[in-house]
Amino acid sequence: MNKKRFVRRAGLAAALSVGAATVSATPCDSVLSSYEWYVSYGYTSNAEEIVSNHPECFGGSQASSRTQINATSFVQVNAISNALAMRQPAGGPAPRAEAGVRGMAAGNGAGRWNVWGNLSNNDTNQSYTAANGFKAKNKADIVTTVFGLDYGLSPTVVLGVSAAFDDGDGSGRNAAAAVTNTIQTDGYLIAPYVGWEIDKNLSFDASAGLGRGRMETSGNTDASASRWFAAANLNYTRWVGNLQFAGRASYLHAVEDYGDIRNSATGAKFVGTDAKNTLGQLRLGAQIGYWMNGVMPYAGLAYANDVRRKTTQFGAPSNPIGRDGWLWSLGVNFYSLKDKVTGGVAYSQEAGRGNQVFRGLVANINLRF
Repeated sequence: MNKKRFVRRAGLAAALSVGAATVSATPCDSVLSSYEWYVSYGYTSNAEEIVSNHPECFGGSQASSRTQINATSFVQVNAISNALAMRQPAGGPAPRAEAGVRGMAAGNGAGRWNVWGNLSNNDTNQSYTAANGFKAKNKADIVTTVFGLDYGLSPTVVLGVSAAFDDGDGSGRNAAAAVTNTIQTDGYLIAPYVGWEIDKNLSFDASAGLGRGRMETSGNTDASASRWFAAANLNYTRWVGNLQFAGRASYLHAVEDYGDIRNSATGAKFVGTDAKNTLGQLRLGAQIGYWMNGVMPYAGLAYANDVRRKTTQFGAPSNPIGRDGWLWSLGVNFYSLKDKVTGGVAYSQEAGRGNQVFRGLVANINLRF
């Protein structure tokens, strides 16, 4: 028994020395090696400190998991909603404007088919005080491309399918460390969707998707994940002359399930580093647009609350970036009814999350035939 106790204490001392070393030199393989040891002996507080100090090394950290889901699954949900919104409505003085508003009617001889594309760039920066008392700074720049094809079953009902592909890079660093860990991510999602125009003011849409993702840090560790999401939106639109007033209530739910992180050189797994991340978000938004003979500038404001955020990452610390925020947006849509082509560009920025800044830029195009 004494020999076993000695071996265990020696192992703990070694892990503590490695953990201390990661303060000044922090490649993710060293971080994960220390974390694996703490997990094996159930040292939650030590594991929590490592995840807090170096969230960029983990798929299940509260900071990185939300960033990834927001820039992949939730981007696809918004792209689908935007595509449905750009279909010509039966009512109103002009085609309805932007995300949060739906118009699925075939309208004035336009084709039942619609093919569309959406390109978004999502830039997220986080800075918070980590467990070691120093600032942890993380950044992610994720580009997501979404394509879709849908068909109008009737003037009020549309069915479609979309595919999304994301590619991102970023970095993470603890202010006490001499090394900045780089991050590269990529993945895809396939999602069918449906849109229903209830009446001239109310509409509903829903989508659900499945896919895969991959994360690599500093070229020496990597992990793969399965993804899925489901979302629904209830929308209200009203025209007053050339002014369009719109509102939206949305619920978005997404899951990313990472396996154990691997050493990229040897293929060996860091046991206990797997994580299943769940994010459920409620959004309430309003928007105003003005129709100007083929051009629709608009402004919007939405409140987002992460009503459900969970990870199975062992020792993951409590949320360091805030649970809710306000997302404002400015954009303009363009309509060529003669050519049956619509498109738009928009900029958005989130405020209210104490330790995170998000900025997004999106462009889209839709073709009816």
